[in-house]
Amino acid sequence: MDAELKEQLIRTMMRFRKIGMAFPADLDIRMGEIMIMNGIAGHFPPGMRFGDEKCQFDEHKKTFVSELQKMHHITKPAISQMLNGLENKGYISREMDRQDRRKVSVTLTQKGEDILKRSKEYADNMLDKTISRFGEDNTRKLIELFSQLVDISEQIRNETER
Repeated sequence: MDAELKEQLIRTMMRFRKIGMAFPADLDIRMGEIMIMNGIAGHFPPGMRFGDEKCQFDEHKKTFVSELQKMHHITKPAISQMLNGLENKGYISREMDRQDRRKVSVTLTQKGEDILKRSKEYADNMLDKTISRFGEDNTRKLIELFSQLVDISEQIRNETER
């Protein structure tokens, strides 16, 4: 295998990961936190996407920490740390379930819903600009190629874990 090709692939993937979707400082939020908040808000039922108009804020909707762990495939300590940060910022509130004290429900505060809405607007704007400059056809091709790359990477990982 061509060593230079491998190096270029790694560098490009690292550059892409580094830029990610950085939000302005005034939003005081990271992409991982947004994903968790979307899960709390119920923005990811089947067929829905980030901030879909059909998914409205429901102050009575409760999401359990265990559901967030499963939804995002992250460990209990990682989800706890992220929820602590969100709670300290005033974006979420946690409450022990009255029927089962082992369960903790998480809900968005109004401040959390506001920051989620603002971050969606920012992300939509950035994605519109990116797709406009890169082109819709190129974007579709890139999505297809990224999907293939991820599928192959997952297959290889599964093969090596056996």
